[in-house]
Amino acid sequence: MRETEKRNDKAPFMTSKKKLSVTEEELDFFYNELCRYYIELPYDTERIVEHERNYLRLARMSCVFASLKGTTVLHKDRLKSSQAMIYTSNHVGSYDQFFIPIALGDTALHYLVKDKVAKWPIRWNLLYKPTGVVLVEPKNLKSWNCAKAELIQYILHGSKVFIFAEGSRRGENNLGGFNPGIAQIAQEAGQRVCTLAIKNTASLFSKKPIVCVGETFTVGSREDIRVATERIKTGVVDAYNEILEYEGQLT
Repeated sequence: MRETEKRNDKAPFMTSKKKLSVTEEELDFFYNELCRYYIELPYDTERIVEHERNYLRLARMSCVFASLKGTTVLHKDRLKSSQAMIYTSNHVGSYDQFFIPIALGDTALHYLVKDKVAKWPIRWNLLYKPTGVVLVEPKNLKSWNCAKAELIQYILHGSKVFIFAEGSRRGENNLGGFNPGIAQIAQEAGQRVCTLAIKNTASLFSKKPIVCVGETFTVGSREDIRVATERIKTGVVDAYNEILEYEGQLT
């Protein structure tokens, strides 16, 4: 396709502006070529299966831990119709990922994490490396493109991924500005994003953690990534507000 440029060696690329002007046939061709590019990248199925087994073992222990902490899950029924391959939530603290499994159940996830976690030898070797996390160096475009390709590979091979979309902790009551990467992954992989919100995961000894399942979103093939990012962020904010409303009913 003449309108399709090349970026990252072989990956097809098309600007958001160009997507608005091409025909449906051209757009379908572009996304088919993009998916073919990702699916044909090297993929070690046996290693990934082992990673997911390790994650499920960890997730089951996490569910026990979350239950002992009296974790409440709101609107778990929304997961029945979500059919999502991508999950996201606000980011509170180091324990966040241990409360996600109690909402999602027996679901293997591949997390996107900052590259600095590889420098934490105990956690890296016990938790992160065995479960197939994807490393990304913040504000490094090349690193992000590699991480994005790996995440989309997981999705296209039938696995699910989790991204704390704002990219950095902002505390219990502050939601950081969402990076548009999650919407870009959803658009290129043609998969839905399920939003969640978490609260009190950094206050384990004073408050009971709460996880709320929010809405699920589809990113249109012609949709502006910035607009899609705001819709996804709104989903997380709405879920967080539902937690606040729930807490208000308890007092």
